[in-house]
Amino acid sequence: MAGRRVHLVRRDLIFAAVREAGRISRADLGRRTGMARMTVTGLVDELLAAGLLAEGEAVADGTRAGRPARLVTLGPAAGVVVGALIGGDGVRVAVADLAGAIRFERHVPADPADADAGLDVLTALVAEATGEERIWSVVLGLSAPISGGTVQPSSVLTGWAGRVPARELQSRLGQRVTVRNGADLCVLGEAAFGVAAGHQDVCYLRISTGIGCGLMLGGHVHAGSTGVAGEIGHVQVDETGVLCSCGNRGCLETIAAPRQIIAALEQTYGERLTVTGALDLARRDATAERVLADAGRMIGRVLGDLANTVNPGLIVLDGPLIEADGAILGGVREAMRRYAQPEVVDSTEVLVSGLAGRAGLLGAVTAALRTTPAERGSRALLKADKSEKSLSKKERDVRRDMITELLRSHGPTARADIVKHTRLPRAAVADLLAGLTRDRVVEPCPPPETRPGRPSPHFRMAAPAGVILGMTLELDGVHAILADRAGNRLGDAFHPLVPSTDGRALIRATAEFARGLLADHREDARVALSVPSPVHPVTGRFGTRSVLPMFSGFSAAAEMTEILGCPVTAFNNAQLSALAEARRGAARGVREVLYLKAEAHLGAGIVAGGRSYGGAIGYAGEIGHLNVREIGPLCVCGSRGCLSAFLLPAHFGAVLDRGGPPTEEGLLSMAAEGHRPAQRALLDAGRLIGRTVAVLCDVLNPAVVVVGGRFTEPGPYVMEGVSEALRRHCAPSATAGLTVVRAALGAEAEALGAVESLL
Repeated sequence: MAGRRVHLVRRDLIFAAVREAGRISRADLGRRTGMARMTVTGLVDELLAAGLLAEGEAVADGTRAGRPARLVTLGPAAGVVVGALIGGDGVRVAVADLAGAIRFERHVPADPADADAGLDVLTALVAEATGEERIWSVVLGLSAPISGGTVQPSSVLTGWAGRVPARELQSRLGQRVTVRNGADLCVLGEAAFGVAAGHQDVCYLRISTGIGCGLMLGGHVHAGSTGVAGEIGHVQVDETGVLCSCGNRGCLETIAAPRQIIAALEQTYGERLTVTGALDLARRDATAERVLADAGRMIGRVLGDLANTVNPGLIVLDGPLIEADGAILGGVREAMRRYAQPEVVDSTEVLVSGLAGRAGLLGAVTAALRTTPAERGSRALLKADKSEKSLSKKERDVRRDMITELLRSHGPTARADIVKHTRLPRAAVADLLAGLTRDRVVEPCPPPETRPGRPSPHFRMAAPAGVILGMTLELDGVHAILADRAGNRLGDAFHPLVPSTDGRALIRATAEFARGLLADHREDARVALSVPSPVHPVTGRFGTRSVLPMFSGFSAAAEMTEILGCPVTAFNNAQLSALAEARRGAARGVREVLYLKAEAHLGAGIVAGGRSYGGAIGYAGEIGHLNVREIGPLCVCGSRGCLSAFLLPAHFGAVLDRGGPPTEEGLLSMAAEGHRPAQRALLDAGRLIGRTVAVLCDVLNPAVVVVGGRFTEPGPYVMEGVSEALRRHCAPSATAGLTVVRAALGAEAEALGAVESLL
């Protein structure tokens, strides 16, 4: 099995090198891939026999002396990939060769309510376009949420709910088919061919029959825990609004989708309108312009919440009513300036797609190309180029990576089980483990449990020399956890700090405390600090317009590095709590997690695809400044009616009326003692938090929402309120697989998250 894998890797390398060169000699293939001459000859002959490559007659080109070489090119059976999209406007199909050139593209109208008709049209188009050619991959995008391969109810493809299109289309085509949400493919297409090229954090909004959202977080397309991320069209904006197809009321789609906008104009003007007619009317009529602008403001209101909580660097708008200088775009930008944090607005571009509605189709082609042997080989060649490895060493590194990935995910593992899981030869595993042990990458360890018979040697990932110091800066002082490089706790400590409005002084005092803790650890040390403010993921600096002026305009990590002389990184506190709960706590092993820090100083942390996500400029999770009420109490950010303002002790004054100023400690103490009004107040606080962050669950589709923070200390009241509100206000597809749990790590979560961030 291992020999077969190595052979396939080699074939992919040859295939990729030919594709990238266009025409190349066998000698140049050897130089490009690092393979021996005989190996190249054998692989080329095999690919020639299969028709995947072709070899022309030798022709002298004057570039080299001696006998001219025969050049290898892609052969007649090199094949194609198919990208397809089915939405409210019908079926779109594109066929591309392995170099990515589109050879066929067609759009055929089809009834979105008739799934069988749509699949019939798609099958016919693919047959027409490909004939007898080899099809390497088929990727289909649907304008509907897809969970576990099954299409969920949607307002666009109304007749597709419950269908499993990948299985049905595979039986028709005789080809393996991948089905993805259309909005996910749109953001992939924009990143590959459109205005999102070069961006890592992107929100793509398709405003058409419905309103769909595709997300790219940290360079990775985000599908969510069950594949239904991006349900922005079902964010509730009016609790008493029109009934939506999802069963909720007042969803964004019921107000701001093109058909609703055009219906409102038709009712006002008493005539039938097309998209073109509506746009023309808005250019010359103030009332029509206002209708479109109000729809844009409603969309911008939701995008403002998205910008505050997910913090994309770019928002791309696409759809038939979207124009670069149009009323909808103007309304979106106006609302975002009103509802998003100033620093977030300043750093978020809002652009119109230039792909003329083809983003999803181009994204499907891009996804299909990524699964071909030539693309796999290109990635291997790129990796080899960057590291300047020989092919034989690359093959060995592939096997080493298989073993280390297994040990990281499984922990201590028997050698016999490593052989079983990797399917590598027993002798090869023994040799590789010996090399990894010499390099101090892995180490022998006692078996975690006793088994009958002769025990097989066990191995685990080794802890490199040095220590990790995870620290969290809080109101009462600094908490610290010292760990080895494997994350095992060595000790912990606390140091009180004198309250101050000088953020730099607090950071430098924290560094002095850290220097004392590291005095007995002369080996390499690394430090991570949790702070109660957004931190830019690239520069490590606090924002210049932060809501906490004491933590503005400087780098906490740089200040501490200057004193300690070792690497220091800084992260937002809720972000680290989310990471800790996903690695060690209530959401252990879950890859899609939303952490809510429920207390007066509210925040949220996001784990997406198993990775901590902080946003384009570090503002992801700033839920405390989501707007709850337009004319609510003044917030420290300068806006009114922010969520945090409703969680301050003063807001619970009626319950805490004991003759003194209301305090958070007083509220928690009363609730813990059984005071029913205090418990009800916490329950309602949870409902308010859940209602406000429903947009995050609709868009991110987490598997687990972890509720932590001080408000959880007296009991489950806040958690129950959050759970109740999410199920009431989120789209059903977003809550179908959602679990809401209480945080497990308590006050140590931030420091443990700091440790985890360095592993």
